[in-house]
Amino acid sequence: GLGMSPKRITLSTSGVPKMIKKMADDGVKFKLAVSLHSAIEDIRTSIMPFNASFSLADLREALEYWYAKTKSRITYEYVVWKGINDTQNDVDALVNFCRFAPSKVNLIEYNPIDDGQFQQANAQTIAMYVETLERNGIIVTVRRSRGKDIDAACGQLANKS
Repeated sequence: GLGMSPKRITLSTSGVPKMIKKMADDGVKFKLAVSLHSAIEDIRTSIMPFNASFSLADLREALEYWYAKTKSRITYEYVVWKGINDTQNDVDALVNFCRFAPSKVNLIEYNPIDDGQFQQANAQTIAMYVETLERNGIIVTVRRSRGKDIDAACGQLANKS
């Protein structure tokens, strides 16, 4: 083997409920991170069409199962976009979604691409998220990005002509 503890590995997923339950039943020892981006059904579906097949209720039930079986904290990956998921209602929904188990939220800086469809929320909005999450006992980390200036950051690999 590589001599690496499974506890140092994090599996990141969009959230296929039956697979989350299967991993819990299999007794895996790695950490779980879920790309959430919204805890409001219609907003998550507009951002992630995948959500139309697997509802937030099904995802939450699978994550409750995961936590009951593994006692492993769940990490949520979350980008806050201007005009999409940047209101107090959005962060309140996130807090409510996280309440059932110890959680960590990684607020990830958005790396823009030329289409301009999405824009990073402003610093005040990110601060509102951090303050609300912390006030509710949820660990939060703001993840800064590198390589944006040369279009080499996460999510920026695109055809440039």
